[in-house]
Amino acid sequence: MFQTSNDVEDLEEFLPYLMDYINEGYDKMVYAWAKTHTDAAGEYPPFTEDTDVSLLPAWTHRGLADYATWLVYRNGNPQKQNRGLPFLNAFNDLLIRITSEGGKNGPVRNFINIPR
Repeated sequence: MFQTSNDVEDLEEFLPYLMDYINEGYDKMVYAWAKTHTDAAGEYPPFTEDTDVSLLPAWTHRGLADYATWLVYRNGNPQKQNRGLPFLNAFNDLLIRITSEGGKNGPVRNFINIPR
């Protein structure tokens, strides 16, 4: 079960939702990259098959598994939720990198003026 191999007993419960979980993460990544959402008729279609490949750069692909793993763990007891937090943090770090390193429209810089 991708990154949750220590919870294989939960596979049957979550397997029907894994494609939805992956597509939810993909949509967030596409928005960070291209400021658009996944759309069947658009430039970034959602995944429909296990063999579909992300249209984002290869260095972003790990984010799909990180986000889906977080969604699997978030639905569990507090121990599972705690085990899932590193995956959520890794995904959020990746979103920050996607935004700051360029994305489709170039880098986005956010500056905050702090008064003295």
